[in-house]
Amino acid sequence: MSQDQCVCCAGPQGPQGIPGVQGPQGNQGPRGASGAVGAAGAAGAQGLQGVAGLDGAEGPIGPMGPQGVQGPQGIPGDCVACPGSSASSEFAEVYSSVAQVLAPSTGPNLPGQVVTLENTIYATANIDVSQAGTNGQVTINLAGWYDIATGICGFLNSLSSPLPVWTLSLFKNGVLIPGSTFANQTISPEQQSNEVVADVFVHCNAGDVITLASSSTNPVSLVVPTLGTNAQPNSCYMKIILLKAD
Repeated sequence: MSQDQCVCCAGPQGPQGIPGVQGPQGNQGPRGASGAVGAAGAAGAQGLQGVAGLDGAEGPIGPMGPQGVQGPQGIPGDCVACPGSSASSEFAEVYSSVAQVLAPSTGPNLPGQVVTLENTIYATANIDVSQAGTNGQVTINLAGWYDIATGICGFLNSLSSPLPVWTLSLFKNGVLIPGSTFANQTISPEQQSNEVVADVFVHCNAGDVITLASSSTNPVSLVVPTLGTNAQPNSCYMKIILLKAD
């Protein structure tokens, strides 16, 4: 070892020096990656109900639409004396149990001889049947719609070829009531119990007179056949029922 080299052993550590002054802040580092989305939290409690809004203003009424087409008339009811109704129940039935020979009609839609109806089953105050047995007249004294039904048992005395029919019709004040004429035909002199029936709705005014008369071109015989029966038959009847008072 030369005299220029000094070999020294390390001495003990000296005390810590005074901290130096803090250096300036460094630049911000880059933003880190986004973390994973957390789990959804529990639903919150329901809030209070809000205050109801004000009603909207009512709009103006629109114009009236056009009137509709009138519907068909309904079937007449069976109540003419219901509570609160001013209509009364009116009905009558008259009949004949004698033979009659009726003179023919005097022209198209004109009455021939009128049928007489000498027996009365019942008649209310506004259906006058007092003349039915003498001149066949039934007078209606309450205006309204009536159901008038008739039945006749008869035949023709004189037959020709081709065979004619025979008819009876209802008349109001001497005028043929539409729909009231039905026909039958006698095909043998032995056939003397042919029947003709009619049932029509008729509007009557107070004072109108209803009659049942021949509308045939030949004389018609109304008969009361007794062969083969133990009961009293009739030659004709008329039944009148008020459906609806005016």
